[in-house]
Amino acid sequence: MTPLQRRVAVATAAAVAVLLVIAAVVTIGDDGNDDVATSGSSSTVDDTQPGSSETSDSDAATTTDTPATTGPPGTTTAPTPTTTRKPLPPYRSSIEPVTAEQLGSSYTAGRGCTEPEALRAVNVTHVGYDGAVHDGRIIVATDRAEAVAAIFGELYVLGFPIERIVPVDAYGADDQASMRANNTSGYNCRTVAGTSKLSNHAFGLAIDVNPLYNPYVRGSTVDPPEGRPWADRTRQDPGMLHGGDPAVEAFERRGWKWGGYWSNSDYQHFSTTGT
Repeated sequence: MTPLQRRVAVATAAAVAVLLVIAAVVTIGDDGNDDVATSGSSSTVDDTQPGSSETSDSDAATTTDTPATTGPPGTTTAPTPTTTRKPLPPYRSSIEPVTAEQLGSSYTAGRGCTEPEALRAVNVTHVGYDGAVHDGRIIVATDRAEAVAAIFGELYVLGFPIERIVPVDAYGADDQASMRANNTSGYNCRTVAGTSKLSNHAFGLAIDVNPLYNPYVRGSTVDPPEGRPWADRTRQDPGMLHGGDPAVEAFERRGWKWGGYWSNSDYQHFSTTGT
């Protein structure tokens, strides 16, 4: 081989060697890129595992707040929160004798009204318009006292609001003043308004409940006059009485009749005689 031929052969061998090295490097690089891509996929999956601070779309759907409910077309309404009324303390009642002195102006001796010894004071707890529990006291005939205690116990459980329950002596036995104060009351030695006939209240056989919001209505006459807005019995204000109401039924089940059914409606009035 001539010197020239030897130089060509060496150069060719060197070139082949270089090409082989380059091919090896490229192959190694391709394998490394595949490894990186695989590692990257694993990282994404690991981020969705428990303990990760990120979540997939499906995970987010299971952890979101309760969605708003759909109202009328074009509106949405947030869910109504569930609220629980604070439990009332146990109902309390007691029955005790009364004296003429305790009856005060609501009793007149010799007038023909039920005498004090045949009356009883029924002490009850009731729910007021403020939602709080209050003490009340109502005077009724002795043989009606236990039923009355039970009736007011049922009203209490119903949460039926009563403005106040005090003997009418607190108002000087003035029925108008008692009604204007929306006072629920029983015994009062008085006549039926506009007559000389003794009222059932004079015998402890009648009870007026929230009289301002449950007035007596006869044509255009409303009593008390301040109760005129509530002569509209389509109103559903708390403490109003309507036929079929649980409050009315609480009286009816125990033999008391409601004046709201009369032609001249006395929405406040319950009596054992129906008059």
